[in-house]
Amino acid sequence: MEDVDELCALLQGIISESHGALDEKVEHDTPLLVSGLLDSLTIMRIVARVEATTGVSFPETALVAANFRTPTALWTAIERYRAAAGDGSGVS
Repeated sequence: MEDVDELCALLQGIISESHGALDEKVEHDTPLLVSGLLDSLTIMRIVARVEATTGVSFPETALVAANFRTPTALWTAIERYRAAAGDGSGVS
């Protein structure tokens, strides 16, 4: 996964698997938590798929609401943990 657009597509698929097809496309600023698109099980599916796709491992301390408010917030967290792991493709 190289950018937030790819993350949005991934989120769209996971949310659709969990809740059925969405009426609207997941965009960079889609309010994931406020809109009710995410529940705890869906968040765990997202974490597992992101970890498998990116190779980035989320510490338990990363599983906070602030990281899941929007796709942009989640992408920022992914880049932060990617950089912390020493992957040169991350941006801090």
